Amino acid sequence: MVKKASLLIRNGRIYTVDKRRSRAEALAVHDGRIIFVGTNEQAEDFTGPDTRIVDAKGRMVLPGFIDSHVHYASGYMEASWVELSSASSLDDIFEMTSEHARKHPGHRLVGGFGWEYEAAQSKGKLPTKEDLDGIVSDRPVLLISYDAWTGLANSRFIELAVEALRKRSSTLGDMERDPDTGEPTGVFYDPYDLAYMGGSVSELIRENELEGLREVIGQANRVGITSIHEAQADVRDLEAFQQLRSEGALNVRVHNALYHHRETKEEDLARFKELRSRYSDEWIKAGAVKLFIDGVPESHTAAMLDAYSDRPSTKGETKFEPKEFNDIVERFDRMGFQCLVHACGDRGVRTALDAYENAMNRNGRRDSRHRIEHIEIVSDQDIPRFKQLGVIACVQPEYWEYAPDAPYYLAFGSERMKRAYRLKSLLSAGAVLALSSDWFIADINPLVGIQGAVSRGRGFGQEQEISLADAIEGYTMNGAYASFEEDVKGSLEPGKFADIVILSEDLFEMPPDKISEAKVLMTILGGNEVYRSEEF
Repeated sequence: MVKKASLLIRNGRIYTVDKRRSRAEALAVHDGRIIFVGTNEQAEDFTGPDTRIVDAKGRMVLPGFIDSHVHYASGYMEASWVELSSASSLDDIFEMTSEHARKHPGHRLVGGFGWEYEAAQSKGKLPTKEDLDGIVSDRPVLLISYDAWTGLANSRFIELAVEALRKRSSTLGDMERDPDTGEPTGVFYDPYDLAYMGGSVSELIRENELEGLREVIGQANRVGITSIHEAQADVRDLEAFQQLRSEGALNVRVHNALYHHRETKEEDLARFKELRSRYSDEWIKAGAVKLFIDGVPESHTAAMLDAYSDRPSTKGETKFEPKEFNDIVERFDRMGFQCLVHACGDRGVRTALDAYENAMNRNGRRDSRHRIEHIEIVSDQDIPRFKQLGVIACVQPEYWEYAPDAPYYLAFGSERMKRAYRLKSLLSAGAVLALSSDWFIADINPLVGIQGAVSRGRGFGQEQEISLADAIEGYTMNGAYASFEEDVKGSLEPGKFADIVILSEDLFEMPPDKISEAKVLMTILGGNEVYRSEEF
């Protein structure tokens, strides 16, 4: 007997991302999973008295988007910090911060994020703690750059950080110090790490985590996201996701990468294994580990094979010596964890690939699906190694959009920028390409990323544009593959989760540089509507 659907979508331009049948008109859902994909006429067999029918009216229907690299647990910034990306000068940053402090007298921390390097500098230098004291002195202040690699703090925050670091003998949240006096200047490198060091500073930074998570998950549903890969999680983040799940408010599926840093101890590794066992279902998983091998080009901390164009004295440094990094990766591989390695520079990418090859040689080849995140620059000789080693390339396609006077462009130089974000080269060499936003660093909307992948309109790098079909696959099926879930999501096929998005336009009929203007009309998660536009 044919099961009757709880939900039936008909009259759609369904793009299934299933290579055996890429187009359909209708699909049926029962008990949270797809039970039929086909024609409107065939769908009638699945219609019963309790079937809810959604008429797509010729709109495009896609699998729910999978964002393969995000930081949703940092939604506390969205919820309670001042957003500084619109500031065009240091005066703007100070004024916006001061106004935010006045409007929120109850906030224990005056937090801000998103400032650009060129806006924050005066005569080539970043502001000091004394500068920020002149803006807010009664409470701690921490302002994090748009790439999350540089922070600006006042004296009150530094006092708390120094005490917390002293108690832990910690190097997390590296503080710049005056070379003459040894005193902290107010500039932090890797300030994002401060949220993971524990104690009072972490509590201060993350006090609105649940509120922020609710906000950003709502934003995600509004742009069609049904699954995410949380790229830097700890036990507190997992507990926050679990809390939302218990409230019925976790409207995304979450694949978590547990954060490994220099101060990760033996007992932490045991905790990683325990968390992997505890969180392993369709909603919250913790089977991966996040590691860093380098930084970012804007601060000249990405590890490069050749010197930076605007700073010929440096190539950047790796965060671990290659042998030490090889040993760390080999151990996690032996423990059965998937590794996600942050590598922006071409030397960072090579070091990560070398570590994966070493792990394979020592432990034997397995279906590890190790990953490299960002891959902003990669050398020609390393591109084929992704397929050879089975390493997934996780790239943020909207990042290529830099003006010629931006710090990123100046750091790499015009010749290297032509080799930035080599999506097509990686795909042509057989790499699995999982696309992502890196939110909160960049726009949460997958359509912005898809547009960036298919339409690079700055006058450079057009040879790295990929097809629309490949870009959609990067935000759906390849994202599912990158979390070992291609059997249950990533395409619209019978047996898979009914994670679905309905768009206002057929992307295949839009100009490539207009794709981001399409609107999400409905987002469905496990057969349940989690967002509907007023236009639909």
